Amino acid sequence: MSNLRLFFVCRPLLALTALAFLAGCQSPAPNDRAAKGTEQVNDSRLPAEKPDLDGGTPPSALQAAYARALQMAEQGDPATLPLCDSLLQHQGPQGGAEPYYYKGIYFASKKDNKKALGWFDKTIQTDYSFYEAYIEKAALLIDAKEFEAAHKELELLRTLSPGYAPVHYWLGKWADRQGKKEKALEHFRLALSLDTSLTEAKQAIQRLEK
Repeated sequence: MSNLRLFFVCRPLLALTALAFLAGCQSPAPNDRAAKGTEQVNDSRLPAEKPDLDGGTPPSALQAAYARALQMAEQGDPATLPLCDSLLQHQGPQGGAEPYYYKGIYFASKKDNKKALGWFDKTIQTDYSFYEAYIEKAALLIDAKEFEAAHKELELLRTLSPGYAPVHYWLGKWADRQGKKEKALEHFRLALSLDTSLTEAKQAIQRLEK
């Protein structure tokens, strides 16, 4: 199933030296990729909130670097890792956890779940409110049929943010994969009630109600 993944996951307050560095550096890959707000990907991840970039203001060099890192990670580009290391080096002690998250996405794209889970753990250790990392971690665990571990991650996220629609969607996926139809429907319906734009939840409800 194809849906949208957030393309700008850029929340940190970074040092001005980082902005100056990134504004002058070249991308590590040989071809230029245009920065976009979202990208179609062939996986079952749910979208996070899309920032409002439609006001006519172009993204900064820093935003472009973060966007590029995520795009490269999703494509399994090995240049992701040195770019993330550069972001970590120049963002300073007040920087965010995004580069760790991108490394997790990279290793997930390479089917190296052990390393991916490790980087998602590092993301959460750095920023416990980085909800996307919990979701990605739970998705990998569900795919591996490690249902107890996946449930632990999702319940922790639900405790942090009970009104976060994707966590209920993924609890629905967790239940559905185990044949718990009524429990799955309960979570899918709640997810849809919290965010009516989640077409994946609506489709899951329609499928289970047949």
